[in-house]
Amino acid sequence: MAAAATDTSMTRTLALAANAIGGCEALAEKLGVKPGVLQEWLAGTGEPPTAVYVRALDVLISAPKQKPR
Repeated sequence: MAAAATDTSMTRTLALAANAIGGCEALAEKLGVKPGVLQEWLAGTGEPPTAVYVRALDVLISAPKQKPR
């Protein structure tokens, strides 16, 4: 996944959640948003509503833990 144009805790969290769940399409579906809207948030050109951001945090928290490389 490409680095976000605007690197914030929100864009990093969304990117990590997308990686954890299997990609942007899967995260968009889980969050109930269109993939294009998620891409805007990942790029930092918009922000998700708080409830959607909390769902992304839940995805990240509940993702299987990966072993450090």
